[in-house]
Amino acid sequence: MPRAPIAVAVMAALVGGAAGLHASGPPLCGLTRITDNVLGCHAQSHSTNAPAQSTATATTAAATVQRTGPVIRTPTTPEYVADTAVVRFAAKTPTAQVDRELARVHATRVSRIGALETVTVTVPHGTLAQALATLKRSPLVATATRDEVLSVLALRPDDANYHLQWGLPLAGFPAAWQRTQGSRSITVAVLDTGVNGSVPDLAGNVKPGIDLTGSGLTDVNGHGTAVAGVIAAHANNGLGGAGVCPKCTILPIKVMGNDGKGDLATVAQGIVKATQLHAKVIDLSLGGPVGLDALKQAVDYATSHGSVVVAAAGNSGLGTPFYPANYANVIGVAGTNQSDRLYTWSERGTWVRVAAPGCNVAPLAHGGYGMFCGTSAATPLVAGLAALALSYRPHADVTQISSAITATAHRIGPSAGHGRIDAGAALTKLGR
Repeated sequence: MPRAPIAVAVMAALVGGAAGLHASGPPLCGLTRITDNVLGCHAQSHSTNAPAQSTATATTAAATVQRTGPVIRTPTTPEYVADTAVVRFAAKTPTAQVDRELARVHATRVSRIGALETVTVTVPHGTLAQALATLKRSPLVATATRDEVLSVLALRPDDANYHLQWGLPLAGFPAAWQRTQGSRSITVAVLDTGVNGSVPDLAGNVKPGIDLTGSGLTDVNGHGTAVAGVIAAHANNGLGGAGVCPKCTILPIKVMGNDGKGDLATVAQGIVKATQLHAKVIDLSLGGPVGLDALKQAVDYATSHGSVVVAAAGNSGLGTPFYPANYANVIGVAGTNQSDRLYTWSERGTWVRVAAPGCNVAPLAHGGYGMFCGTSAATPLVAGLAALALSYRPHADVTQISSAITATAHRIGPSAGHGRIDAGAALTKLGR
């Protein structure tokens, strides 16, 4: 049976007047002197030999970056997968007893997450409510719920150039880079539509991927490649923009199909798989309006095993809690603009842990670069910061990393309920 459709919250972000990206230009050169020094491009920046158009291009880009199309809002009411249940059994329930319980409701297994004692099943059409009621009465069943539809949370990238990386100095990354630009030993799992690790700005930074969707490893959609690029695109290589943790490693786990659709059970399975493969940070640029048991159990499993989980807060522009961002042990991320205020499309409220710049340059899966906008784009900035922090202090635990990021965030107004990240300050706090 086909897996659940997931609504993809994407939209074209058109940057009027911005110049295209050129392979000959160093990333971020000319943006600030601090950035030039950190990325090693001082020989080309602020020079009498620099191209006369550089300042004009940067000014034009900065003036037009916020001219994006309307955001397709993420849903505020839950959607569920038809005829599908996620069932968590009591610990160490024998397989034979699990099979007997499922047979009582004529359930067919779809997948299993062994570490969570959880199975995803389908039942005959029209029998889901009765099947859930029957399973919940069993002393062998801990929880039985419907399988929720989740959404990725971004606008679709379009043409841009590296001068549009206004969010990096605003969020304090140049100061953080003076301490570390990451470590190959720190793996960030990107649970998304896959990652094209062969694009020049990611080549060598991406591990072989894992496909949990059955649609193949290729990132046809492009969302996952953009997320990975915000985190770990090469710096100072003359291409596109710089990732916030350019020396870190990406582990792609494909939990969304080529059409950007998937389901909660697959995401939960991906979280467990990422943890078991020793990903120290897990990026979830996706979510939904209901937090079901399997997703919470997967997040708890990850954090209890030392993985920092970062998730997008949503694009509804409201204060409605979104999951998994709303879980207490997840760093939920909203999106801010160049004026250090929340974008109108960003979720907001005291349940959101931090905010980060919501429009960022990213590589496109099929070549070139684009301006990637949405809470999907803000989330990898925070995931990348967590990876930088772990590179700087490898023995720090989840609580220490999360506290350093949230405690040093700058307040951005009473309506936000949280602050915008400051990467340099976070690493300073962690180093004390």
